[in-house]
Formats: sequence, structure tokens, C-alpha cells
Amino acid sequence: MPVWVRPDDKYGMKPICHLNLAPHYRGGERQTELLVRELARRGYSQRLVIKRGNRLATRCADIENLEIREVASNLLAAGLAVKGARIAHAHDGRTVYSVLFANLVYSIPYVITRRVVAPQSKSIFRGLAYRRAVAIAAISRAASVELRKRHPEVQPVVVPDSTAGFAVNQFEVERIRAQRPGKILVGHVGALDHSHKGQSTIIEAARIAATRHPDWHFILCGDGPDEQRFRDEIGALSNIELVGWVENVGDYLAAFDLFVYPSLHEALGSTLLDAMQFGLPIVASNVGGIPDLVEDGVNGRLVEPEHVSQLVAGIAELLGTEFDRDEIARRNRARASQFGVSSMAHAYVALYT
Repeated sequence: MPVWVRPDDKYGMKPICHLNLAPHYRGGERQTELLVRELARRGYSQRLVIKRGNRLATRCADIENLEIREVASNLLAAGLAVKGARIAHAHDGRTVYSVLFANLVYSIPYVITRRVVAPQSKSIFRGLAYRRAVAIAAISRAASVELRKRHPEVQPVVVPDSTAGFAVNQFEVERIRAQRPGKILVGHVGALDHSHKGQSTIIEAARIAATRHPDWHFILCGDGPDEQRFRDEIGALSNIELVGWVENVGDYLAAFDLFVYPSLHEALGSTLLDAMQFGLPIVASNVGGIPDLVEDGVNGRLVEPEHVSQLVAGIAELLGTEFDRDEIARRNRARASQFGVSSMAHAYVALYT
């Protein structure tokens, strides 16, 4: 049933309620923040329901006309927090059940965003939640296809993620490069989780490059459950480093010469959009929604996941003379410009109404 959401709160309009119970702040949470910020700029009243202690609370604390409710990692608590909203938006898989609860108890309509391509186990309640949603958004064609395989009765709308619009401090960019003099910086940004992002493949590539390409230096930005595993795998290698969680992602992207993204599965990979916005040539896995962004031999290279020799060869090709890196930069910036936050917000407003 369509729901009219008015772009101001002067007359007591009920808020849009966003739900995200992820235990961490990663790509999906950044996209939640970007959407909330853009809707606030447009004058919408909003509520944000998140897991207690998530970095998202402090990052969104300055947003006007936004109520933040931190709850326990409890689907029922999140569902109860929806009470009084005009419409709810489930931004992660767990809150699908929370918005279903709010719909059954409070008759609040809801939208679901599907951010993964991994197949889900059968669930009567998940199927019910998808069927009762006023709209389902998938962030890529691959995510839409996988969702329909399990739930052929639903009709997802593809709403891609947005570029983050990271700021750049040129002094910091120069500092990052000056700390690695004479090096070609091969960068990666992502949660340290090999089962998803495949960073062990980067470490093995660095091991090969240590003798074949001594001028390559690998930098991995991010934290996650596999940090100690990766430090053990790196061992005495001096051409790769884990710099941990960084707030100044834009400075690192501006300092990188090339971006690698060897994910094992990926619905889209919003970090790729950011790398493209900075004009970086990309070597990424040929999985999920990544081919929607990276065209092999045109603006980057696609390789098979966990295929180290292909990753090394792809990096070498893009850094060689065969490719026009200025043209790749132009193509990637032009492509990234199609994924602005305004476009994403406009698509979601259309689903809300």
C-alpha cells in the first residue's frame, strides 16, 4: 500500500524509521548514514534504530531532525522501537524480522534493502517479510537475481549504493606517500575478513611481488576478525602493512596508485565506487555485482577469487605501458559520477511513497 511521506516535519508528520542492527560500521552502515544525511538535508523527519555501541550513533549525532535509538542486539527490541513511525526501512538482514513485527503489531509499512548475494536458508518468516514489504531494493542486479531464486514471487527494484564523497587533505596524502618513498602504492579498503573480502590473496600477492616487483607496496585499511591471522601470514614481509581502521579514507584513496578488491562474494562493493571516484585502476574479483562496475580491460581487470597469479598479473598489466591510466581514471570518475547520494535518496523516496 503506498505511503505518503511528506518532506518536512512542521506539521507533526511521523518519521521514516531506519533499522540497522549490524555489530560494526562497514559499507552497509556507511550507506545507511549517507541516506539518512541526504534525507535530513531534504527536510525529512527520521529515526535511526541501531545496535547499542555501534559507531553509527556518533557518526550521525550531528544530523538534524534525527532521533537515534540504541537498542540491544534484539530483533524484538528493534521492532518495538519502530512504533509511531510513518514507514520503516530495514537496512540489514536481521532487521527484516523487526520490520515484519512492527508491521504485524503496529500496521507500519516497510521497505527492505537486500545487500548480499549469498543464498539464505529457508525461512517461513523471511518469506512472509518479503511478501508483506511495500518494496524491496537490491543494491545490484546480482543481488536481485539471487533474491528471486529463493523468493520468485518478489519483484526487487535495483537501487545501487552511493559514492561516499570522501574529503581529502592533501597534506595527509603527501605524508602517506612520503612514508613509503619510491613505492607504487597498491591499496585496499575493507573489513579484515578473508571469507568475504579475500585479503589472504593480497598477502600472497605481496609475497610474490617481494622479489618480482620490489617497488610495489601494499596497504590494507580496515579492521576485522581476521586481523591477527593476517599479521601472522604477513610475518616478516616488509612490502605490505595493515594500517587498521582509518577515518581519513579519502586521503588513502588519493595516495594509492591502484586498488585491489579480491572478494570471494560481493553484492556490489561500495568501496569500489569510492576507488573509481578517485580515478584508480582496479583489480577485482569476477563475482556478484562487481562486473556491474568493473569492465575487464576497460577500467580495470577482473580475476577469479583466491587466484593469486591472476591478481599479480592484473596489477602488473594495469601498472604497465599497455593501459592508458589517464583514460582509465577518466572512465572511472565518469562511471562513479552516476552513483551519487542524491540519486540513491531519490530512488528510496520513490519507494517510500
